[in-house]
Amino acid sequence: MRITFSEPVTGFGRGIDVYAPSGKRVSGTAAAQGDSLVAGLGEFQPLEEGTYRVEWRVVARDTHPSRGSYTFSVGHPSPVTADGLQGNELGAVAPLGLFLQALARWLHFLGFALAFGVLAFRVLLLPAPDAPSRLRRLWYAGLVLLVVAEPLALTGQAASLGSLDAQSLADVLGSAFGRVLALRLGVALLLWGALGALPQARGRGAWTLLGLGVALALVDGFGGHTIKGVPDLVAYLLTAVHEGAMSVWVGGLAALVSLPERGPLLRPFGRLAVASVAVLIASGALLALFHLRSPADLAFTAYGFTLGVKLLAVAAALGGAWLGLRARRSGWPEAAALAGVLALAGLLASLPPPR
Repeated sequence: MRITFSEPVTGFGRGIDVYAPSGKRVSGTAAAQGDSLVAGLGEFQPLEEGTYRVEWRVVARDTHPSRGSYTFSVGHPSPVTADGLQGNELGAVAPLGLFLQALARWLHFLGFALAFGVLAFRVLLLPAPDAPSRLRRLWYAGLVLLVVAEPLALTGQAASLGSLDAQSLADVLGSAFGRVLALRLGVALLLWGALGALPQARGRGAWTLLGLGVALALVDGFGGHTIKGVPDLVAYLLTAVHEGAMSVWVGGLAALVSLPERGPLLRPFGRLAVASVAVLIASGALLALFHLRSPADLAFTAYGFTLGVKLLAVAAALGGAWLGLRARRSGWPEAAALAGVLALAGLLASLPPPR
């Protein structure tokens, strides 16, 4: 039994299960061969006549889980012994798994913005040798979120494929997703250990800490959706740039509104925000162009609809932040709105694009 996918995959569990008309499993453990999974049936010959059910569970090279099922008949059709996994636009992942994936990505994006966006704000816009305590609290909160998100992401990945046990978690850790998870956690812990030196670190020391943020954005790029017809490196870099621009904008706004005396910082932060939002919009437009087949996908696919809602939320948050800061209001409602935008981004990253 050979199943071919659009990119290289790793089998989850046995990878492929083939059930005979009698309900007996007649396949062995599948082996990955490039973009295919192959499971042997030879030891079960001769095959029964009737309808067979095939179930597959995989983790793609871009770390996203997927599962599905189909049937075929030998000799003549017969009743299927049990319902298989229902294939649909969401890759047939379990609803609980999809929820946990989106939640973990939301916490990760929020942690990335608070840790590295606030850090960029401090390094680029504050000349004082010591960081204000309010900013230190924000980036440590971001680091906690980065660390907490990973075990949640691991659980969500296994739950998406319908199994939560020690062997399933081990299979996930051995996949491309497990490698990305380890790198994310490693970068977060490295930054945690290095942040204690930030109040004294200037020049190259501070930029080295920002370099860890660049490294984490690149790791997240490896876990982004691949783009059909585009080199993987381009897709990775585009995703990393998009996330980095988001971090500078969202984290910078959170840092700004946390400071009691932000008047002198409004103009320099405005320039930084305009640049980051411009990069965010440009990279997001390219990703949408690559992932959508047509504008109709915005209305008739889960990925496109979520993207449309996210775009409206970004526009509302951008307008609210601009007007709120100019009016010298607190700015926290706009920062909270951006946290909602990151929640939509977490869901979007968990859904398969139409193309």
